[in-house]
Amino acid sequence: VMKTYHMYHAESISAESKLKEAEKQEEKQFNKSGDLSMNLLRHEDRPQRRSSVKKIEKMKEKASEVPGRQAKYSENKLKCTKARNDYLLNLAATNAAISKYYIHDVSDLIDCCDLGFHASLARTFRTYLSAEYNLETSRHEGLDVIENAVDNLDSRSDKHTVMDMCNQVFCPPLKFEFQPHMGDEVCQVSAQQPVQTELLMRYHQLQSRLATLKIENEEVRKTLDATMQTLQDMLTVEDFDVSDAFQHSRSTESVKSAASETYMSKLNIAKRRANQQETEMFYFTKFKEYVNGSNLITKLQAKHDLLKQTLGE
Repeated sequence: VMKTYHMYHAESISAESKLKEAEKQEEKQFNKSGDLSMNLLRHEDRPQRRSSVKKIEKMKEKASEVPGRQAKYSENKLKCTKARNDYLLNLAATNAAISKYYIHDVSDLIDCCDLGFHASLARTFRTYLSAEYNLETSRHEGLDVIENAVDNLDSRSDKHTVMDMCNQVFCPPLKFEFQPHMGDEVCQVSAQQPVQTELLMRYHQLQSRLATLKIENEEVRKTLDATMQTLQDMLTVEDFDVSDAFQHSRSTESVKSAASETYMSKLNIAKRRANQQETEMFYFTKFKEYVNGSNLITKLQAKHDLLKQTLGE
């Protein structure tokens, strides 16, 4: 539309220029024709030259161009006016459309494309938050259950529970019975002569041996109890607080100090672990010694009691 307007306007300017030029030429020719007429009137008696006649005819032809130029100019001016009007109307429509686009349509387009996005986003995050909150609640409930179980830990009760659940394994078996050979009817220790003296001497030896073993085993038991207490103190040290590992925004100096403390803590842990292992090995050794000693005492005590019953002492 703008190009059409520019084209018709250029044609209108050109037609106007040609019209003005034709009018100027007409005015000049009119003046010249007046002069020629005067000259012709003065020289009527002279025969007219052919060139003069041609000039007059030519001036008449040029004078006749003015109406054509005027019509052409009017036509081009009308076309230019219509083209300008169309251009201005379309320009107003275009500006209105652009203004509407940026003032109304852009916002409406965003609303159209954004329809439900924020609601869906909110639902998504609320679902996530609900899951996290429920997970946190579940974790706290689980931690409470674990803490309650830790508070109720009882080694003796657990030991009895396990033994009761597996009573076939931990229940004492039947005693070994005497198996007589080839119809032998004697099933008791015989203290008749000549074995009575030997049994009596054996009885006193067992009595003396038992007294010595009981004293020795009692000392082992005392050492075992002391070692067990030391080991329990090592195992029950309250070093389970790890809150320092979750501290944030610490300064550089505190970080350096924490690193140094961590290094020293690792050294202390290694040293404590070595001491604990050494104490455990000593405890196991003493426990083995105590169990073997008590087993020996039990067997010798059974022989001693049976001999005492047999000898009547």
